[in-house]
Amino acid sequence: MKAIRLSHGVMFVKCNGVTVRVLADGECSLAPMDYDVLEWDLRTESPDSWEYVSEGEIRAMDGDIYKKILGVADDFNALLGLK
Repeated sequence: MKAIRLSHGVMFVKCNGVTVRVLADGECSLAPMDYDVLEWDLRTESPDSWEYVSEGEIRAMDGDIYKKILGVADDFNALLGLK
């Protein structure tokens, strides 16, 4: 699991091959773009407009964010028959 947090608080997490978007209020959903595409696009942005977030930091977040991310990724993979 790896993640990027944008300066306005939205986080994009790559989990089990799926990119999950986590809004600042903790709402989790399937992301509108792939993590790798976002990471590539950010290469030209100012370094203070985004940051990498570790799995440990995600696990430590309030509101069961870690479990919500896993749930979105598992649901998507199950829908595609990948799990």
